[in-house]
Parts: sequence; C-alpha cells; structure tokens
Amino acid sequence: MLMQYTRRFQRHTAFIASSFDISRRRHNISKSNLQVNRNTWPTTRTLLESLTPERLIEAAHQAEQHQPVTDPAVRELITMISRVGSTSAGSDEKKSYMLVELKSSTIYHGCPIIFITINPGDLYSPVALYYAGEKIDVKNFYPEWYDSTARLRTIMDNPLAVLEYFHNTIGTIIDSVLKGGLFGELVHHYGTIEYQGRGTPHLHLAVIPPQIKSLTAL
Repeated sequence: MLMQYTRRFQRHTAFIASSFDISRRRHNISKSNLQVNRNTWPTTRTLLESLTPERLIEAAHQAEQHQPVTDPAVRELITMISRVGSTSAGSDEKKSYMLVELKSSTIYHGCPIIFITINPGDLYSPVALYYAGEKIDVKNFYPEWYDSTARLRTIMDNPLAVLEYFHNTIGTIIDSVLKGGLFGELVHHYGTIEYQGRGTPHLHLAVIPPQIKSLTAL
C-alpha cells in the first residue's frame, strides 16, 4: 500500500520483491495450522512419530522418478502440507485447487463457450506511462514523444505500474464489457493470470453466457 500511494520505492525491484515475499510468508504462516479431531489425534500422532529420515528420503526418490509414493504415512503428511499450500499464491497446490474450482464451476454452471485471452498493451498505452510516474496528459498524448525503447525501459523499471495498469484494465473490461451485458446477463466467469517472458501478466478467461445456463437447465 505504501508503494501504491507514495511511489517512493516503485523502481526499487529488490524492495518490491522483499515486500511481496514478506506478505506471502505472513499469509502462509496465518494459514499454517494443524487441525486434528480430538478423537483421532492419537492415531495422527503415532503416524507423525513413525516418520523417519529414511522413509522420507525413499518417498523423495519416488517423487523424483515421477512414481506414486507408496508409504501411507508420507502420503498423509503430503496431504496435510497440501492443505496449507492450497492457499499460497503460485504454489502447485494452489494451481490444483484452482483447477478443481474450474471443474466445479463447469459442473454447476455448464461448459463455457467463450474463451478470452487479454494481454493489455502496456508498451503502447499512455495510461501505463502515467502509472509509471511520467508527467503526461493522457487526453493530449502524442506517441512519437516516446519511442519504443524509452517505453520499454520506463515500463520495465516500474513493475508496480505494470501490475496497476493490468489490474485496472482487466477490472474495467470485466465490469463494462462482460458484466455490462455484451453477451447478455453474465452467468459465470473464471480466469487465471500468467506471466510472459519479460514479466508482464496476461489473463486467460472462460465465460459462460446465459444461453449455456438455460441449455444446462434443460
């Protein structure tokens, strides 16, 4: 929040990475807890105490060979860890959880028929330069004032500006286009964010318009 309002550390990539890491660690710690029923705790305790370095190493070797883990105690431990990882952004467990969410929404709402990839052109938008701190008039902007090299340098030096531009652009498109009624009253949409080679994000979005919902109901 400090960087968003003051922009004091906006170009300090190490500070931004450290801030994100601290936020991620804080989130993970707040979600890291062991929930065990009192009646089943003796069994769970015995299971955890039975784990030895040798059993864990053997399970690690099986995982490296892309083989299923055969040790039931290690499988139970992996399940416990997965419950924590499912809330951590970017983790494999979170991606698996999102896949389950997408499958569940498909079962409930029906199959989406519209798939959209949105890649906001931050290199060509004066709004992105404005977010990056450039003193420009968005309404009276001349592209020739900034060549492609200057635009790329400015954008890559301001990762927070890229995310802010992406977040606001995507939010505007969803609110004004999809929820605004381009395909009728929106039934459901689900999207995932990926990052390109130069580090900028883009969105893959599955959309279910009302026609699909009515056909599913039949």
